[in-house]
Amino acid sequence: MASHSCPVCAYELTFEAYQNKLASFEICPCCGTQFGYDDASRSHERLRQDWVAKGSPWFSSALAPPEGWDPQQQLNRFR
Repeated sequence: MASHSCPVCAYELTFEAYQNKLASFEICPCCGTQFGYDDASRSHERLRQDWVAKGSPWFSSALAPPEGWDPQQQLNRFR
């Protein structure tokens, strides 16, 4: 199974947010971004700022965060 990083929070996804410039409409379990919906009117950078301003909470109630999950360390992947 291929892995791809969320362009908003850098979480390793099990799907591509965009393939051939087409949105997947899937939702990142970490930040909650729905690709093709949330990012249709806001940039990934703006969505990231909003998520961080909320305290970088884990979004999914169906999928628990990985053991030892650290959103700050995850965001360091953008540097």
